[in-house]
Amino acid sequence: MKIKIYYGPKSGFEELIPEEITTLSELVVEHDALRNKHFISVTGEKIEEPKRDPIKCLVAYSESYASISESAVQNFNSLINLYDIKNLYLQNPPVHISNLLKDSYSEDITYKNYEYNVLDVNKFLEINNTFEDNVIGQDQVKKDLLNAFYSFLKKDNNKPIVLMFYGTSGIGKTETAKFLSRILDQKLFRKQFSMFQNVKFSEYLFGGNHTQSSFAKELLERSSNVILLDEFDKAANLFHEAFYQLFDEGIFEDKNYKVKLDNAIIICTSNYQNENEVRKSIGDPLFFRFTKVIEFKPLSVEAIKKIMEVNIEEKYEELDDEDREIIDLNKLKEKFFINASKFKNARQISNLIEEVINSQLVKNFIEKNS
Repeated sequence: MKIKIYYGPKSGFEELIPEEITTLSELVVEHDALRNKHFISVTGEKIEEPKRDPIKCLVAYSESYASISESAVQNFNSLINLYDIKNLYLQNPPVHISNLLKDSYSEDITYKNYEYNVLDVNKFLEINNTFEDNVIGQDQVKKDLLNAFYSFLKKDNNKPIVLMFYGTSGIGKTETAKFLSRILDQKLFRKQFSMFQNVKFSEYLFGGNHTQSSFAKELLERSSNVILLDEFDKAANLFHEAFYQLFDEGIFEDKNYKVKLDNAIIICTSNYQNENEVRKSIGDPLFFRFTKVIEFKPLSVEAIKKIMEVNIEEKYEELDDEDREIIDLNKLKEKFFINASKFKNARQISNLIEEVINSQLVKNFIEKNS
């Protein structure tokens, strides 16, 4: 039996497997049906349990392991040895399964890791050339990122770069993470850490039953090497120790899975107001594992006006021709520019612009059809 163990998203796994396959889930259903079937024998006549034809290619997707019992995981070799399997493909198997196979079939196993896009010289220069067009009013952030990423380009190991963004809401922290993900041309892996408020989420981080979702399993299945841990400051402090090894060595593991994040960009966002507050809140052991702690400063009036202009033009372009005739673009900009000093963040601006445009369109629609 030839075995290929693959680590990464389903899209990459499906490029490896042949068209004609039997899935582990299908095999388990068939296996359980045979076990439960009652065979009736007539006196003096022997009836044998039917045998299955050889399996050309057995495939286990990440989600397939949830279809088998804990006992089957612990005795995975015994399960597959019941069948004549020519080729076995596994996507992100639990550690226990991969260890069992390694002990019994080490010479027959090949390993494949998904190749994530990484930061190179061209992408570094693209960040330099396009940052201001995507994240407005944070020139110092651009300088801090380039300084951090230059060291990243020069280092001779695969450890991830780990960044802490801090500052008030709606001033570009999450948008910067999205921008970097676009530069690397991969969908952003984003986890909202405001949900980690109590002990019930410990199994998600440290691992529970193999059938449950977990942070490690989701990291294995990600399609991007830009990882956003949004609102990291909202997570309870007792969970911080889960990230020591990840931030330090680029390895995250729980009781079921282990993932190595080579050359990843890990971004934590927070609403801390200064560096001292960051350090005091998360503690030195975690604080000093960050490659760089970057401040996002309050937006200037000029930055607010630029954000207003970009938002107004984008929303105007989304309208159909009939609605565009109703909205006076220049008057709308002028109305917002006059009040620019009253705004603090981009989210507030975007919501209000949409509300003003919609109010005008609704008013016109009602007057026209009354």
